[in-house]
Amino acid sequence: MKSRIVSVLVAFVLVACAAWTSAAQQTSTTTQSTTTTPAATQTTPPAKNPNATPVINKRQQNQKERIQQGVKSGELTKHEAKKLRKEEKEIREEKREAKADGTVTKEERKEIRKDERKASRDIAKQKHDAQKRPKARKKP
Repeated sequence: MKSRIVSVLVAFVLVACAAWTSAAQQTSTTTQSTTTTPAATQTTPPAKNPNATPVINKRQQNQKERIQQGVKSGELTKHEAKKLRKEEKEIREEKREAKADGTVTKEERKEIRKDERKASRDIAKQKHDAQKRPKARKKP
């Protein structure tokens, strides 16, 4: 009985692996171009998107979370959080303008990163200053 169960499980795993491999090959052939050489078939990676900004996106998400955490913990006042969110919004607008022509140039990336570094320092400075958000008063 145990050998029958093992046989069924092995067959299931093999079918699942074959289906997964087939799906992965179909996906890779649609996203990558191939070139044939006499020695072997090589795949070339897809071209980089000159408009992509994954590092900037990740940093923006991180800074958004830092601001939210600061508000939640009381390290940021409402005014400080509003000011920091405005700064992040201006950076998003700057990024949107950089993408508008279809390519984010090296200089544009450099400027956006510079502004992100400043925003990061501002978040740290505001979170660690002496101002604290007043605690909500309990109603009697």
